[in-house]
Amino acid sequence: MKIYHFIIATSLAIPSFIFSPNAEAHKHFNKFKNISSSEKITGNGYEILKEKNYIHASEKLSEALKINPKNKFALLLRAFSKKELKDYKSALKDLNTILKIDSEYNAAVALRAWVNIKLENYPDAIDDYSKLIAYDLMLKDSYGNRGFLREIMNDNEGACSDWEKGGALGNKKASSAFENHCL
Repeated sequence: MKIYHFIIATSLAIPSFIFSPNAEAHKHFNKFKNISSSEKITGNGYEILKEKNYIHASEKLSEALKINPKNKFALLLRAFSKKELKDYKSALKDLNTILKIDSEYNAAVALRAWVNIKLENYPDAIDDYSKLIAYDLMLKDSYGNRGFLREIMNDNEGACSDWEKGGALGNKKASSAFENHCL
């Protein structure tokens, strides 16, 4: 008798929409199905990217994004592929999309800083490096790179300050720049 109570109690605990053929339930399950298939395709795209076949990787990642446009990892990998193909504007578009979804996705901030340098969007690159510094990420590289950007923009005081901080954290290029330009 107790086993029947367990079965009945268990079946009552399961949400009723699982058993109902309504459209809302199907939409719910299709959403999870699409996310997992998007992730699987993203994994395939990642394997292709590791082989440095950036065109095919970008195409595969685009497939994943058709299924789940908010797949941040697929967007990041496609942005990286586009960067490698020197399609910096498209890479920047993907990175901005990621950061609209999750403004603290640090890998996207770091890659966007690099892409902004290639596009000569130096103030935007400085902002990205400043964000990484504020998050205490990649400090020695962020300080060093921001210092070089500040030098390009004729902010020598800011450049020296960043190079000094980057050098103190072990960035040899920043330390050398500080010694050559600031002492």
